[in-house]
Amino acid sequence: MEKLNLYTAAKSAILFTLVLLLTTSLFAQTNVTKETAANASPTVNTQTVNAQQSGAWTVGIDQAKNTVQLSNSQANPLPVKLIDSGSARKPFQARVIADVSVGGTAGNAVFPIPAGKRLVIENISAIARTPVGTKMQMHLFSYFDNNGDGVGDISDISFHRIALTEQGTFSGNATSTANHKVLIFADEQIGTGHFGVSLEIRLDTPATSFVQGQVTMSGYLEDLPTP
Repeated sequence: MEKLNLYTAAKSAILFTLVLLLTTSLFAQTNVTKETAANASPTVNTQTVNAQQSGAWTVGIDQAKNTVQLSNSQANPLPVKLIDSGSARKPFQARVIADVSVGGTAGNAVFPIPAGKRLVIENISAIARTPVGTKMQMHLFSYFDNNGDGVGDISDISFHRIALTEQGTFSGNATSTANHKVLIFADEQIGTGHFGVSLEIRLDTPATSFVQGQVTMSGYLEDLPTP
């Protein structure tokens, strides 16, 4: 009986020793793990996307149909701006002068239009000098193929009246001037006929001294349309 008690006591002592050793080992491992985790350096979790292009970039446009369509209807017209009219349209300005001889009542002068051109006059500036008490009537006339028959006849001539306004007496002459925004078409050629822009002046009484009428024209020249 005494041996049995000794055996039991020895066995219990051995078990207690094993439990104690196991507990100490686990506690030591736990401390090492915590210390390692506390002293470890933080790491950055950088994510990357490996994108690669194979061949030419494309957005699915058919090169054969690579055009832009703009809506341009009568109800909703597309506004446009003229940037350059090309070499067929050139700026133009010139002066034409007509005199009246002493004793006369009328005078005229013709400004020639360059061959194969149409003169488009957009503005005229005029001055008339007459003896004091004398009044002047002034007008331009030009030819334009109105009916398109290719024949320069009376139906193609147009008169453009110039309204003069009295300014006073300067250097012994009564002076009148005018400045008008106009739109005058003058063809150099209609069929086989050749024309220019003509200035005509008329007095209400015969001239007793110097009389002169001047008109300055500005606009542009363009090619005549092909018949």
